[in-house]
Amino acid sequence: MNLAPSFRLATSADVPTLAALYADAARKLGGWCYTPEQVAAWSAFGADTPAFRDYVLGSRTWVAQRVDGVDGDITGVLGFCGIDDHGHVHSLYVRADHNRRGLGTALLAHAMADARQRGLTHFSAWCTPLSEPVFARAGLVVVERPLAEFEGVAFRRCRMATPGTTPGADPAA
Repeated sequence: MNLAPSFRLATSADVPTLAALYADAARKLGGWCYTPEQVAAWSAFGADTPAFRDYVLGSRTWVAQRVDGVDGDITGVLGFCGIDDHGHVHSLYVRADHNRRGLGTALLAHAMADARQRGLTHFSAWCTPLSEPVFARAGLVVVERPLAEFEGVAFRRCRMATPGTTPGADPAA
């Protein structure tokens, strides 16, 4: 990986930047696995609303940023990953122009290492077909693939968890 990111915990001041990153990633990368209608519904959640604020601040969310800041981005934010106190990965997003460079894998590994230091041993996540390989590399396996509605649009979802995790035990599921 040639990004040399540093990691820090997200603050409320980061929410507008993370909301924009989320929406942009959904719009630019979503077409890889979703219809235009699904992409529109997915990206709409990336608005700086109370729901999105809780999505970020309701878990321990790590922000990846450039160490040198040379990428021309004012904030230097490259991605974010949040894991709650139950081991549920709430978020894992990387800027679309930094996709497929190992940053998502590094960010998830960092957040999971932090969670392990806090005593967590089992992890779960709802993921897209785009991020499923990242979670698989982190040791999670597919538990279920239900059809679910989000913003009035049907999505095929993928729930992954560390082996031995009871599907019903995930309070965020």
